[in-house]
Amino acid sequence: MAIARYLDKVYLFIVGTQLFGMLALDLVQFYPKALWESPSAPLHFLVTLKAAYTSYSGDPFFAEPAHEPWFQACILIEGLVQLPLCAYLAYKLASSSSASTDPRTELAGIAFGCTTGFGAAISCYHIAQLGAEALDPAKKTSLLWGTYFPFTLIPVLMAVDMHFRILARISNLEKKVKSQ
Repeated sequence: MAIARYLDKVYLFIVGTQLFGMLALDLVQFYPKALWESPSAPLHFLVTLKAAYTSYSGDPFFAEPAHEPWFQACILIEGLVQLPLCAYLAYKLASSSSASTDPRTELAGIAFGCTTGFGAAISCYHIAQLGAEALDPAKKTSLLWGTYFPFTLIPVLMAVDMHFRILARISNLEKKVKSQ
């Protein structure tokens, strides 16, 4: 179980980073405009943060206010599915003092891993297809491998790991039932 606890810390890092990214960048467009649009608005710093991130990274998903329909669908899924899962997992993984997670956390990990990994994989593929006229090649490499690929790989590994944890639970229950 020491490996599981170590992996849970890795998952907490990726879940926490995802949660921050959703709240600070991805989902701001759904906040009431009075909270962020005006320079005097209390959350206007999020506009500045997004501009700084876009300038530094060249991320094409945040450079334009309007996005392709597939990306908007991913953002909606992120807000409706990933956000609640992410908040739940961040809480459970941060507060877990035991050596293993509980079945509810493991099921949430599977759902989060699948949805996040799939959305990030689509983004990776899109970025990989962009030409030099759309995205600086140096920034493309950084975005692809440093920003989006970890959110494909780690959540998918999380889903597989949580799947095997649940299978182990089921196997243990089957053994108990057979021994009775």
